[in-house]
Amino acid sequence: MASQWVAAAEWPEKVASLTREGWWLADLCALDTIGLNGGAEDNDPSKRFEVVTQWLHRERKERVTIHVPAEGDPPSVPSIIETWPEATFMEREAYDLMGIVFDGHEGLARLLMPENWEGHPLRKDYGVGKIPIQWIPQPVMQVDAPGQAPDSISAGHQVDRLGQSPVDREEAGAP
Repeated sequence: MASQWVAAAEWPEKVASLTREGWWLADLCALDTIGLNGGAEDNDPSKRFEVVTQWLHRERKERVTIHVPAEGDPPSVPSIIETWPEATFMEREAYDLMGIVFDGHEGLARLLMPENWEGHPLRKDYGVGKIPIQWIPQPVMQVDAPGQAPDSISAGHQVDRLGQSPVDREEAGAP
């Protein structure tokens, strides 16, 4: 599978070219390069995000991955929904979870998180533990009825090798 990098300014024309050549948009997501080998954050923190797309060519049975750097603060790239309306929800998801702004996307709004949510939870620098979680201990299995134990003596009656109560085939209606 081939990978290509395309500048954000050239992205809309690249999408139009791919479409004319018979390529289909299969996926669009966002990538935070913090901690990746050779990640852009080593040189310039404003270049740490990428939009990553997967394209399929059915006739040639090929797949290509295209990376588009999302630069700036907030990071942004041009929207491709004029060419690929199906990308609407993929762009909204990348905006919601990573904070990438898609210029020209008229309906860019939160998709998965509440409107009043602060931050973008899939960014690698998003703090863990922003929502307090209450851990409630779960009750353990109570051995208070026949058959609730791994052996016959503890269960109080006969159990098979798996700790199951044997079923009387005649009572179950089996032949």
